[in-house]
Amino acid sequence: MIVEDELRLLNNIARNISWEEHEIEVVATADNGIDAIKLFDQAKPNIVLLDIRMPDLDGLSVARHIVEADPLAKIIFLSGHDDFKYAQTAIELQVAKYLLKPAGNDEVLQAVLEARERIREELAAKYNQELMRKKWAEHLPRLQDLFFQNWVSGKYAEWEIGQRSRELMIDLPDDANWAVTVADPDPLTAPNPRFTAEDITLLKISMLGIAKEFLANVPCHIFSDGEGATVIVFSDVPGEREKRRSAGDFTAEVHRHTTRLLSVFKEYMKTSASAGIGRAVDKRPGVSRSYLDASQALTERVVHGHDIVVPYRDESAHTHSVVADVQLEKVLAHALESGQRDAAIALIDEWLETHVERAKTSEEVYVNVLLLASLLVRVVHFQGWPLQEALGRHLAFFQQLRALSTKEQTRQWLYGTVDHICAYVNGTKSKSRHELIEKMIGMVEAEIGEDIGLHEVASKLYINASYLSRLFKQQIGQSFTAYIVERKMKLAMQWLSDGMKVSETANMLGYRDFSYFAKVFRKTWGVTPAEVKNKKAMT
Repeated sequence: MIVEDELRLLNNIARNISWEEHEIEVVATADNGIDAIKLFDQAKPNIVLLDIRMPDLDGLSVARHIVEADPLAKIIFLSGHDDFKYAQTAIELQVAKYLLKPAGNDEVLQAVLEARERIREELAAKYNQELMRKKWAEHLPRLQDLFFQNWVSGKYAEWEIGQRSRELMIDLPDDANWAVTVADPDPLTAPNPRFTAEDITLLKISMLGIAKEFLANVPCHIFSDGEGATVIVFSDVPGEREKRRSAGDFTAEVHRHTTRLLSVFKEYMKTSASAGIGRAVDKRPGVSRSYLDASQALTERVVHGHDIVVPYRDESAHTHSVVADVQLEKVLAHALESGQRDAAIALIDEWLETHVERAKTSEEVYVNVLLLASLLVRVVHFQGWPLQEALGRHLAFFQQLRALSTKEQTRQWLYGTVDHICAYVNGTKSKSRHELIEKMIGMVEAEIGEDIGLHEVASKLYINASYLSRLFKQQIGQSFTAYIVERKMKLAMQWLSDGMKVSETANMLGYRDFSYFAKVFRKTWGVTPAEVKNKKAMT
C-alpha cells in the first residue's frame, strides 16, 4: 500500500515502477492518514510505503496503528525532512527503511524488495518455530512416559528428577508424599465370552485408558511400565493451611482409589484385574522403591487369587524351605519318558497340591514351580529330545516362570507341557523304533515272568547278540538288561499300588529270591515293596 499526500509522487510510485515484474501487487493507495488506516484494515497489505507529514493524521500515528494491528507488516517511511526525531521514532517502531525525498524509483523498489525478503525470512522462522512446537507437542506424551518409566526404575538422582520434570512440564512437588500402584488385568485362564488369552495386550491398554479417565481429578501420574502394566504414582501435597496427612491416611486413600478403579474396570470390561500398592514415601527418589514394592505385591495374586488389591508387606525375614520329593520325581519322570499322559497329570496335581497350593508367598510358589520345571527339562534333556520339539510353544514360559501370575495359569501351563511331551514321546515311538527292537520288546512283555536274557533273544531272532545290544541301546537309550529290570520294577510298582501281594508280585516277575527282589525294588524306587504295600493299605 502506498500512502502519500503529494498526488504526483503517489501516482508516479504506483504506476511507473514495474511492480508486477517482481510479483508485487499494489492493493491500495491513500493521500491522508485517516484513509490509510481504513484501507490498511480492509486490504491488509504486507508492506506500506508511508509519508510522514500528512494532513489530519501524520504517518507516525498511522505507523503505530499498523504495528499494533499486524506486527509482521513492514513499513518504509518516505520523508522530506532529515529530522532526528522522525528517525528515532522509526527505530522505535522497527521501520524497515527510512527514505528521503526525492527518492528515485529504483531506490523505492529496492527498499520494497528488501522488505519482502525480510517478511519471507520471518515467516520461515515463525513456521519453523511453530513446526518445532507442534512436533514437541506431538512427542511430549511419549517423552513424559519415558521420564516416568526411568523415574520409577530409579535411574534419576534428586536434581535430575527436578530438572527433567520441569523441562517436560510435569509438576512434581518436592514436599509431597508419594505412593505407587501397579494395576494389571488378570490372566484369562477360564473361558471368557468377550476375550481370549491373546487379547491380554488389548486389556492392558484398556486398563491404562480407564485409569486415566477415572482418576482424571485425582493428584497422580499414570503411565505404562515395560511390561505393559498400568502404573499410578499418587501424590499428596499439603495445602497452605492444611496439615500433612499421616502415611497411613494417605495409603488408605490410595487403597480406596485403587479398589474403585478395579471395580470400574471389571464393570466395563467384564473381566477382572488386580493391583499391588507400594509403601508411602516422602522423597521423590523413593518413588522407585514404592514401585518395586507395588510390583512385588502384585505378584502375590498367585497366592491370593484374582480381583484383589494387595498391599506391600515386608517379608525380608521370611525363609523359604522347599523339600524335594525324590520318589514322586522318579515316578513322574517315568510317566513322561513312557508317554503316560494320565499318570503324569495325576502326579502334577499331587505336586501342586503338596508344594504350591499350600505356599504362603509368591516366592514359595515360584521356587516350587522352578523345581518342577527343572525336572521336566532334565527329563527331556536326558532322553536327548530337542527342547523345542518336545515342549513346543510351552517352552517360552520356562524362560520366564514369573510370568505365570496365578496358580490356575501355572496348572494349565503344566498340563499343556505334559500333553506336548507325551504326544511327542508317543509320536516318536511309533516312527523311530526299529522292527527288531519292537520284536525284542514284545518278547520281554510276553516273557516278563521268566529270566530272559540278551543271548536267548538273539538266538530266537537269529541275530548276533552284540549287534542287537548296540542297536537296542541306540534306539532305546539303555542296555537290554537295564531295560528288562526297569520294566519289571515299573510293573512291580503298578501291581503293588493296585493291591497285589509282595510275594505274588515277585513270582509274577520271575524273581524267586524275595530278598533280591526287594533289594532291586528299593534301589529303583527308594522305598521297599512292603512300604508301598502298607501305604496302599492305609489309603
